[in-house]
Amino acid sequence: MDLIKLLRSVEMFSGLSDEQLSQLASIFEERTLNEGEILFRQGDEGDSMALICEGFVEVILASSDAPQGRTIVTLGPGQSVGEMALIDYGPRSATVRAAADRTVVVCVRREAFERLCESNTAIGYIIMRNIAADLSFRLRHRDLNRS
Repeated sequence: MDLIKLLRSVEMFSGLSDEQLSQLASIFEERTLNEGEILFRQGDEGDSMALICEGFVEVILASSDAPQGRTIVTLGPGQSVGEMALIDYGPRSATVRAAADRTVVVCVRREAFERLCESNTAIGYIIMRNIAADLSFRLRHRDLNRS
């Protein structure tokens, strides 16, 4: 797997140089999940984010009317989950479960991400700017749909 190529394709990392992408890649850890295996559980502390390299994951949201949860989206290669854990210390808002055998993800822990951002503030600035732009877009889009 070419992790640099994958990182380059993720909007959150847009604008990072090859050297910065290499530094970022060094803090990711690979995990292989089997179908049905839980990556994140709703309500748990958010302490890492993941990028899907191969296979698929389901994002499952439990609620009072669906306590077992319902799949709200299926994500595949190049997509990310749990990125808010890089910013805040809130609980996971949904469960993420492998939807296929041999689903490969790469994960980065918040502590490792924070250390990287402290040692290279340009990386932190670019990623946080990209996350903020994405959140801004989502909020604007949501507000437009309410009109």
